[in-house]
Amino acid sequence: MLGRFGMANKLEDLPLYEKVQEFWVAVTEILSRPALRKDFDLHEQIERANDSIHANLKEGFEQPTDVSFANFVFTAKGSTAEVMARTQEAHGKGHVSDDDLRQVLELGEPLGKMMGGFIKYLSKSGFTDRGRHAIAPTPPKPVRPRHGYRRTRRT
Repeated sequence: MLGRFGMANKLEDLPLYEKVQEFWVAVTEILSRPALRKDFDLHEQIERANDSIHANLKEGFEQPTDVSFANFVFTAKGSTAEVMARTQEAHGKGHVSDDDLRQVLELGEPLGKMMGGFIKYLSKSGFTDRGRHAIAPTPPKPVRPRHGYRRTRRT
């Protein structure tokens, strides 16, 4: 559900989130294949990059400004590209089928473009208070001296 100013109240409200989940599920399924599990280093690299996508979006969503959020989406976009590149590497080594590679690329390329558009939107939005940090203390207002009150020196 969207909150004030059409802003999402939780990460799951973003249209991008559904695509991230779909990509994550597809990659996780491929990671369960025995042929890929045998190449421990490559398997771990793909798994860490895949998990990083959601983690960076979640951490970014909790940032107080949209520009800060955009930086985390940028990192998630890079992780998406890494998953695709490492899956191509796994395909080249014979660990991943043509169909698996095609699925990762068909989901990952539009996801990367979607993230790119979202980064542009966030960078231009100008929101500096995303409104979900109500528990943060508000700094006290400066106290002004009263007018007309002067200290007099005693001699």
